[in-house]
Amino acid sequence: MTEIVKGGNLPVPGQVWRIAVVRRAAGDGVPEVDASALLLDAEGRVRGDGDLVFYNQPAHASGAVRLLGQVRDEEQRVADWLEIDTARVEPGVRRIAITASSEDGTFGRVPDLHIRTISAATGEQLALYEVDDASTETAFVLGEFYLRDGAWKFRAVGQGYDSGLVGLAEDFGIEGRDPGPAPDDEPAPDEPAPEDRPGPAEEPAGAVPEAIPEELLAKVRAAETAVPDRPRVPVQRPARVGPRSDVELFGGDFPEFFRSGKDTTTLTVDVPIPAGYVVVDTTRAGDGYFGVDALDEKGEPDVLLANTTLADHEGRGLLRYDGRSPLRLRVNAYGSAWTVAVRPVSTVEELGRRARGRGGDVLLYTGPAGHLSSRLRTGFGHAYFHVQADEPDGRDHLLANVASRWPKDARPLPEGPLLVQVRSAEGDWSLEVGPPRQSRFWRRGAR
Repeated sequence: MTEIVKGGNLPVPGQVWRIAVVRRAAGDGVPEVDASALLLDAEGRVRGDGDLVFYNQPAHASGAVRLLGQVRDEEQRVADWLEIDTARVEPGVRRIAITASSEDGTFGRVPDLHIRTISAATGEQLALYEVDDASTETAFVLGEFYLRDGAWKFRAVGQGYDSGLVGLAEDFGIEGRDPGPAPDDEPAPDEPAPEDRPGPAEEPAGAVPEAIPEELLAKVRAAETAVPDRPRVPVQRPARVGPRSDVELFGGDFPEFFRSGKDTTTLTVDVPIPAGYVVVDTTRAGDGYFGVDALDEKGEPDVLLANTTLADHEGRGLLRYDGRSPLRLRVNAYGSAWTVAVRPVSTVEELGRRARGRGGDVLLYTGPAGHLSSRLRTGFGHAYFHVQADEPDGRDHLLANVASRWPKDARPLPEGPLLVQVRSAEGDWSLEVGPPRQSRFWRRGAR
């Protein structure tokens, strides 16, 4: 048996394999875990809902992938077993992702999580990958089988998600919606039609598609786990009299601060600012790298407010100011003219049902709980797209966090008031608010 680390790969001979997703049995604080598999095409997407093999759909229609059942031992370990028969894999399938998810807790509470690959013909254990860095994730792509030069290989992936099986599957193209009238989810007007999109780069026959750059995936993983769950601090909310009263929960008014310059410098905001949220508007003429950071008490970068290489940048960031020490900003610009403005949150626009823009922005949402669909159109080969909602007490909610060729995401939107931040949006983006989504596709019976 070969033990491999995250990112490692090795050939898997034969045509039928059995895969065990092993972990400590549920109980005493350990959550229940489900194993599943996704059959993916050359672009890393499913061809339909039938390409997900999971507790409500335990076998693929082709017979290539199926869940065999669950085994427990006297050492309080449990394994979900899957079987893959490559002779039955359809020509359009190039990868098979093996995943695990939990509806009851995070994988930081699941000891001894690992995946084993075994030859069905000989019983030989071919590969072992142990997950040793789980924390707040509720779903994992543990590993994947992929076709290269006519032969199958196995790769240890170890990519975590905080959105459970539903969010993980939707990232690969699963819809999983109930039949009947669906929320308005047509492509945004600024998203190119499929026939206008550039096709994937030409690759040698049998090669797997180019992976998303690791630096983009690192941003996604960091954003998913950057802020641990915090207890919610009760907020005394006055009776609503319109959007203005909701804005006041985030921060008070103050004189706006403006500063222009050229090249790199550090600014001290010299207007009185009350504790709470503030928005920071940035513009830059020209091209090259441009970044703005809020500094901590030691003068080290603390909050990234602008980060782009786009020409003629214009964007808005959000900062939660503690009110204790002077607010300082570091502007990183090289030979280009820039302007920085620090403004109260009362200057933000309200997010209704739809919004479109370019670059970073902050919007006020005051509506009921719903579902937010987010899309980014960019000229880059792959792009990173991040949308986050902040409550008045500082609690945040991840609404979009994806790195891909055509980034889009869809996640539950909590009840307002919220400040919705669009970050890392190097291109034209769109947001659309719809009603909460429910689906029998994901509903499971009693364990």
